[in-house]
Amino acid sequence: MDSDFPGGGVPERNAQRVSRRRPVMTRTHLCALFRRVMLGAVGLFSLWALVAGARWATGFQDSVALPNGMQLVREFDWSRHGRWTLLATDGKRALVRTVEFNCFNDRYIFVRSYDGAMDGLYDAKTDGRLPMEYSEAMNVSDLRDIRGGCNGYLTGWLGPELLLKDGRKPFVLPCAWRNIGNAALLDRTWFDRPCD
Repeated sequence: MDSDFPGGGVPERNAQRVSRRRPVMTRTHLCALFRRVMLGAVGLFSLWALVAGARWATGFQDSVALPNGMQLVREFDWSRHGRWTLLATDGKRALVRTVEFNCFNDRYIFVRSYDGAMDGLYDAKTDGRLPMEYSEAMNVSDLRDIRGGCNGYLTGWLGPELLLKDGRKPFVLPCAWRNIGNAALLDRTWFDRPCD
């Protein structure tokens, strides 16, 4: 039986022989496969970096609305892991940058800043700093505590990150520092914030 096919025989058998052979991976195929795997890995990493970067950047948009109408806002800062700024009651004008500790009631807030230049008493009615010494400021604002703490909504000086509504441990204010006994404080819902 003559055949035009190499090796002779029936064409179906030759087709079966060919299909049983394993495909050979050449160097070109391996390089193409490697490139595709690497591009996929780079793409996944880029996607992760984009999502993680967006979440990281939005973490610097935390804010705390104080009972006196002023706001403490966390802003991005390259030199620190976020800087807290005291804004006026309009929510736009910055009064103090780099707030470290604060003590506040329904009208006033006394701020201590990292640089110390902006330390002082701020009045929510005038949206400005009152030029006076510490002891006079504490007497005028009724923020003075006999023990040297704070007589505002809290009995201690805390950083703004502990005042967030959705704070989680360890970044919540101490329950014992809530000044619930001060009847002069008007916004009683302030004490509903998480505490430990």
